[in-house]
Amino acid sequence: MRSGEPFAYGGIWDAWKEPDGGWLQSFAIITTDPNELTATVHNRMPVIVKPSDYDRWLTPDDPNATC
Repeated sequence: MRSGEPFAYGGIWDAWKEPDGGWLQSFAIITTDPNELTATVHNRMPVIVKPSDYDRWLTPDDPNATC
């Protein structure tokens, strides 16, 4: 970020119990079309979540969620 502040990527996470009793956990970063800066080096970039959206993003029962 231009301000130098930390930022968050959008991602999805899941876990499931394997037949042997162990857990398999996986995570993926959600990508989108690149901004002007990133477009000079790649055709996609991670979704950047605005601080004002952190609570909504991290609340799985949010009735206003669009996904």
